Amino acid sequence: MCKIKFNTDMADERVDEYKVINNMSAIDGIEITEEKYEEFKVTQVNVINENGAQAIDKEIGKYITFEMENIKYINDTGKVIEKLKEFLNTLIEKQKSVMVVGLGNMYVTPDALGSKVVKGIDVTRHILKLTENILSEDTREVSAICPGVMGNTGIQTSEIISSVAKIVSPKYIIVIDSLMSKSIKRVGASIQISNVGITPGSGITGINSKIDEKSTNAKVISLGVPMVVDMATITTDALNKIENVTDDRGERYQKIAATLDTENYIVTPKDIDELIEIMAGIISQSINETM
Repeated sequence: MCKIKFNTDMADERVDEYKVINNMSAIDGIEITEEKYEEFKVTQVNVINENGAQAIDKEIGKYITFEMENIKYINDTGKVIEKLKEFLNTLIEKQKSVMVVGLGNMYVTPDALGSKVVKGIDVTRHILKLTENILSEDTREVSAICPGVMGNTGIQTSEIISSVAKIVSPKYIIVIDSLMSKSIKRVGASIQISNVGITPGSGITGINSKIDEKSTNAKVISLGVPMVVDMATITTDALNKIENVTDDRGERYQKIAATLDTENYIVTPKDIDELIEIMAGIISQSINETM
C-alpha cells in the first residue's frame, strides 16, 4: 500500500481516495455507515484500529460528516440542526461544563467560521459564577473564546487554549475550525464532527500543536466546515472528469501541483461570506440547543 499525501481534512474523502488509489473496496480498520435524508446525507467513518488510522492518516475515533447540496436553498435547516444536535448529545454528557473555542483568523473571510460561531453561543459561566438564582439549577456552564492565530498573537493556539482550560476547567471543549476539502461542491456545504481533537492549520501550515484531551485535560470535540480547496485539486478533478482517468491520481496531482506552482495557493467560492453565515448559524444553534 502506498503512503498518500492527502489534500483534504475530510475523513470520508480520504477513505474514498485511498480506496481508488489502492484499488480496494474496503479498508481494514475502517467502518462506514451512511444515512440519507431529503436534503442532506450523513456519513460516519469509524477508525477502529491502527491500520485504519495509518491508511487515512487520521487518529482512531469517530468522524461524522454532514453533506448538504444547495445549502443556500434549503428552506428549513431545522432537520440538519436536530440531527447535528443528536450527534453532539452522544458525545457530551449532560450538565458537564463546556468551553467553545473558535479557531482561525476573524479578519480573513474563509477562516472566520470559528469566530462567527462563538459570536452566536449562549455563554453562562459568568452568570453562574457572579449571580445566584437567575438561571435554573440544571443550567450547564458554558464559556467561549477566540484565541486568534499565531501570526497575530505570536503564541501557538494550543498553548492559549490549554492555559485557559487550566483556569476554566471545562469537562468538554468544542473546537470550531475551517477545513480543506478536495471537492469545490463541499465547500461551505459540509460539516465534519470528530471526537479526537484537532490540529489547527494542519492542512496548510502543519506547524501548530494538537488540541486534544492530553493537552487540555478535557475531552475535545471538533466541528469543521471545508472553506477552501487548493488549485491543483480543482485542476486534477477537472482533468479526471474530462479524460475519465481513475488510475495514478496521486501522481497526476503531484505533476499538476508542480506545473502550476500552487503549493501556497488555495481557492474559495465568491459567495463564501454567505456560506459562512449560514454554517455559523447552523452550528451555533446546534450547540446552544445541545447545552
